[in-house]
Amino acid sequence: MKTKWASCIWLVLFGVGLGFGQGKAMEVNNYRFGQPEHYLDGYSMNFQYQNGVAIHMIFYDGRAKYEWVGGPSRGNEDTCCRDCQGLFDFDKMLMHISIIIGYRNKPERRLKTISQSGIIDHLKIAE
Repeated sequence: MKTKWASCIWLVLFGVGLGFGQGKAMEVNNYRFGQPEHYLDGYSMNFQYQNGVAIHMIFYDGRAKYEWVGGPSRGNEDTCCRDCQGLFDFDKMLMHISIIIGYRNKPERRLKTISQSGIIDHLKIAE
C-alpha cells in the first residue's frame, strides 16, 4: 500500500513540475538563418544504386543536375527535384537517397516513398 501511495505522490509531483516547466514560452525566437552556403558547388560524381542503376550528378549554384548513365532511364537528365533528399558520406563513398514520388513532380500519382543506397564513384572535388 505504501508503494502505491509513494508512486501516486511521485506521479502527481512529476506532472505538476512538468506542467510548470512547459508553461514558460519563448517570447522571441532569436535564431537567425544566415546566407545559404552551398558546400557541394563544383562537385561532380557518379553513383550506382544497389539495383545497378547509375547516375552522374553535378552540383552548381546551390542546385543539382543529374543524368541517368545506366539502367532503363539511361540518357534522361533533369535538375534535382524537390521531393528528393540525399545523404552523401564521402569518407565511406556511400550515398543514401529518399524520394517521395508524387509529392511535387507528379501530383496525379499516388504518394510512394522510396529509399535507396548506393556507392559513389568518380568523385571530382571542387578546387
